[in-house]
Amino acid sequence: MLLQDYDQHGRTWALDTRTGLVSPASGRCHGFVHVSDAAAAALYADPSDGEPALWLQYGQRRWDCAAVMAHQSKGPNGTRRFTVEDARGTALELLYPAPDSGPFDPTYDWIDAEGDDFFLWVAGRLADAHADTDTDATSRTTLLAHFRAGFLPG
Repeated sequence: MLLQDYDQHGRTWALDTRTGLVSPASGRCHGFVHVSDAAAAALYADPSDGEPALWLQYGQRRWDCAAVMAHQSKGPNGTRRFTVEDARGTALELLYPAPDSGPFDPTYDWIDAEGDDFFLWVAGRLADAHADTDTDATSRTTLLAHFRAGFLPG
């Protein structure tokens, strides 16, 4: 599965969906991946799936986004918490430091915060996927179609 690096937009990775390992690659991407020392985390659509689906993967673990909810919250000490909940309860919980926004920037806003934090972005996309409004359903459908068609990194 070819994915664009969320943090370095010109970089492309091949994700082995069975092992969760990534290797450098090139070509049309079908989602985004955040690569860290702990594990690769990805949100993507597999164009070879018979039934179109968005997938969330962390390491070797993978979930159909239609069957899970993702949440991200901030702790008082600057940590962040990303959780994935399935029908049985909490399937994944990650605690991580907030991304460093660098020197004080008065123009730094929610768009910048989302661009600096893959898990915040994923939680927002999956919250949209489970909302009860037509606009949010259209947003999810558009993301799924975009990922299945593929896009060039950049």
